[in-house]
Amino acid sequence: MAFTEYKFDKEMLKALVAERAANLRANRGFSNLLAFGLGVVAERLSKDARRYRDYGPWWWSLKGIMNRNDYRLGDQSDPLIAKAYRGDSDVETLIAADEFRTEYLRTQMIYTNKFMLDGESGEFWTLYDSDMELSD
Repeated sequence: MAFTEYKFDKEMLKALVAERAANLRANRGFSNLLAFGLGVVAERLSKDARRYRDYGPWWWSLKGIMNRNDYRLGDQSDPLIAKAYRGDSDVETLIAADEFRTEYLRTQMIYTNKFMLDGESGEFWTLYDSDMELSD
């Protein structure tokens, strides 16, 4: 399966990171966008762990970053998808996952977990993380 869908232009992603970092400095007075963003994600998940689905195929990379930053969300992963859906840095991955979430919330029903990652194949991929599904 070729992973062609839900990708973001690298230059657009770099611009979004710069914009959000500048906004964070201006509005909150600090500049650690990664730490702030991971805290926001953790807060969202603490209210409803199954909302990990909001991040679609970006979830596995995002989860890896969160685990490396002491959020301990479990060991289940999908290395193939994580490799295909990640930015050039952790902060780019965070912003890409958030961009995916924004579009997901605009176009999908909450808890949707089937995504077409290859526009040519017509096959759906299912996001299922037992660590998150069983954490409630």
